[in-house]
Amino acid sequence: KPQVVAHHSGAMDLTVTRPTRFPRRLPRQRFRGLVLASAGLACTAAMRPASMTAVLPGVNGDVALPLALGVAAVVALLFCCCLGPMLGSLLCYWRVLFFFWRGNRYVDLPERWGLSSLGRAHLYSLASVPWLMRQPHYRTGTFQQDMKTNLRNVVLPTGLYGIPLSVWASSRLAAIFAMLVVIPVAAFVGSVWRRVHGLETSAVECFSRSLLAPTDWFQLWRLNCRLASMTALATGSDDFKLEDKWVFIQACKAKGIAVTPVMDEPVTLVAKDVLEEGGMGIHVLKNVVHGGRWILQAKLDNCEAVNKLLPDNAPLSTLRVVTGSRGAIQGLSGQTASSPPKVKALCSVWRAGRAGASTDHSSVMVDVPGGSKSEILGTGSSSAHWYARGWKSLGMPLSTRNGAISRHPDTMLDLEGQKLPGVPAAVKLCEDAHKALMPGVPLAGWDVAFCTPKKQGGDPDLVLLEANLSCNFFRGSIDWEDYGSLLDEHFAAIDVRRHGQR
Repeated sequence: KPQVVAHHSGAMDLTVTRPTRFPRRLPRQRFRGLVLASAGLACTAAMRPASMTAVLPGVNGDVALPLALGVAAVVALLFCCCLGPMLGSLLCYWRVLFFFWRGNRYVDLPERWGLSSLGRAHLYSLASVPWLMRQPHYRTGTFQQDMKTNLRNVVLPTGLYGIPLSVWASSRLAAIFAMLVVIPVAAFVGSVWRRVHGLETSAVECFSRSLLAPTDWFQLWRLNCRLASMTALATGSDDFKLEDKWVFIQACKAKGIAVTPVMDEPVTLVAKDVLEEGGMGIHVLKNVVHGGRWILQAKLDNCEAVNKLLPDNAPLSTLRVVTGSRGAIQGLSGQTASSPPKVKALCSVWRAGRAGASTDHSSVMVDVPGGSKSEILGTGSSSAHWYARGWKSLGMPLSTRNGAISRHPDTMLDLEGQKLPGVPAAVKLCEDAHKALMPGVPLAGWDVAFCTPKKQGGDPDLVLLEANLSCNFFRGSIDWEDYGSLLDEHFAAIDVRRHGQR
């Protein structure tokens, strides 16, 4: 049976499964084999010192031998001390990828490898990326084009220079290289960095978790993207059309669901800069109601209860609620739905906007644990270092702890323990909307605004802004058991459909 490892990360207690096939430290025989292999490398270099002379022309043959032995010894030492304890997880990670690349079935994944439901879903969908990149996507031409679009402003935090992750979506070969090399290297560096900075009790456990059952926001976001894309491809459901914001607004109105209002007039809006001339600084926006591409809306404002938690001149600060549905399972298995699927909220996070920001994309992501019943705020997190392109990354941390922020950075107000009125009602609104609008979509991320009450002294007026079907948890507390089983069931059914089409 797999061992259960409890990992504390900020405000969350994350329980993950670690394979028992590969122990934390290598067996003595395997460790001895690594040492012997490294010794063989050193002997090879020692027997051919001329090779060192060829590489370093200024080194004569007498110096080449000890230099070669020294280099080989250092490499062996670093390899055995640093990589050795992590090698088991790395081999398991590579083995599972090649297992699926050889065409094996999802249900045939050996139980002895000890993967959790989250781990199986993650590695199966990750291994599917080279195939998926050429498949049509529900909102763009192909999944590869969607990767390029959504990863162009996201970087791998290095603390030096931020290179957009979209470079690894340039080709299938680049994506495979990222899976086999970049992800393990990033997991290794990140796990050691977090251990050194006191964010982890064990670099080995962090490395294993990062590869085999990731709980970081980025890998979960990409996992959710793959789930949405593969479900849409397998079912062809029209529910995924609601990613279009105008289609979404029309559907909400038809179902009587509170949604942000749209201006019927003007037909065309012209916006001009007050100083620019010569035809510059002018924007002509044709209203979507009249056949254009622009949704024209009046600006919404936060209610007073929300404003009390924010700095002056803060943007509209919304609640992100992620809901899950199993409505697509029956369609994937060819069954007719006998009753509406159950929809459950998996996560709720309030984005506390920063002073002077235009939107709450610049915010502190404040967890609302148990949002279906509670209005009490937890601790907050930030992912700003993931969006620092170029030299903006210089000096930024490689990683941060979930729940590391308890105060709003602009006001120093302690947000933890504060009350956000209307959270349970907002969660219920999102669950009902998911069931009514898009039961065939596995996961949906809803943005809910808390606007000024229509009646003085009443509860906030809750309004849906949009639904994101390739959604982000924003580092909130997640119902891991329900989330893992939802992933597992969907990918098992999708794999049956994929093999049936071959």
